[in-house]
Amino acid sequence: MPNAVARRVVLITGAGRGIGQATAEAFGAHGDHVVLASRTEQELETTAASIHSAGGAATIVACDVTAEPHVKRLIETAASINGAIDVVVCNAGGAVVAPFAEIALADWERTLRTTLTGTFLVCKHTVDHMRSGGQIFTMASIAGRSGFPNWSAYSAAKFGVLGFSESIRAELRPRGIRITAVIPGAVDTPLWDAIPGEWDRAKMLHPADVARAIVRAANEPPHVSIDEIVLGHVAGAL
Repeated sequence: MPNAVARRVVLITGAGRGIGQATAEAFGAHGDHVVLASRTEQELETTAASIHSAGGAATIVACDVTAEPHVKRLIETAASINGAIDVVVCNAGGAVVAPFAEIALADWERTLRTTLTGTFLVCKHTVDHMRSGGQIFTMASIAGRSGFPNWSAYSAAKFGVLGFSESIRAELRPRGIRITAVIPGAVDTPLWDAIPGEWDRAKMLHPADVARAIVRAANEPPHVSIDEIVLGHVAGAL
């Protein structure tokens, strides 16, 4: 395990639960200093406690990724730990599931702002604090490749994340900063608690499955660029 000086600084948004929490714990177990961000500080405290109990290091920053001043403060806090940010996981997002004609404008805009605009803001303010070899993970979805009935807002946001990822990957390649889009199938997270309908959650991926894939990719040598990570359950799509 790296010593305190050699620890990477890993920033994760949406780190209070689900994929974000599992990924934070995985990086913490690897010996990295994890900066935890989400709107709910109490959830972050739970994640931080888990990391600390395993001997890892964590810093909590309450942050709304749709608010640029919040994002700037988050990035400044992360960069101040060791002078740079090594890995970023843009995991914050949300979903509204309903026939598109029934989606309120406010719900549509909130979905796009959290998932897509939040990713843009975090990436925008992070890159000046990253060195060659740094890596940004954007959280997409199979819904960013295929549209599903009643998931139009979520799908639009995730399609946007993939397009944004491709564009900034081309921009940042000369600087040696890598962009990896994570494209999982359905993952059993608290998001499903509020989704109408019946879903076989036993046939979903676990958050830890996605976390392991992210950490493995982050541990590749700096010259290795993994552009996309596509994960699915052996049982197939729901």
